[in-house]
Amino acid sequence: MNDSVPLSFSSPSAPYTVTLEATVLSKMVSDCTRAGAHETGGILIGNYSSDGSIALISEITSHPKDSISSSVTFQRGIIGLKELLAARWDEGFHYVGEWHYHPGGSPEPSGPDIHAMRSIATNAKYSCREPILIILGGRPPREVKLSVTVFQANRPSVRLNPFYYL
Repeated sequence: MNDSVPLSFSSPSAPYTVTLEATVLSKMVSDCTRAGAHETGGILIGNYSSDGSIALISEITSHPKDSISSSVTFQRGIIGLKELLAARWDEGFHYVGEWHYHPGGSPEPSGPDIHAMRSIATNAKYSCREPILIILGGRPPREVKLSVTVFQANRPSVRLNPFYYL
């Protein structure tokens, strides 16, 4: 993992690209390493290109204090997020989705993950019609597996693939 190069994901079948700043991935790995055998996660904060096809994720949160976590489940809390998002909004950044960790496992979205993201995509309170879900699996820091999925309101989700710069 290169700590200075952003990581991008895209799909040839849909007009989406998601780019993670290098510091974002590094913080995810650090949070997951600290969590050990428990799931953890938070929200994704970033902004979009003018046509909405590119999301740049510039920040993540760690799990809020009221989150519920075990080795097989994660329910993100809300403490502190409203204030943080209000401050970021003033800086031109927005809620763009969720991230969480499947310790020692696959980065594939589970049934509850998919249900939660579809609910977010259709919930006007989130103001995010196409939320992004990033799941980190494996055993960080030595083994890191990522999945990036865009959930569209009332349409199938789109799995994005890593895009490599040559």
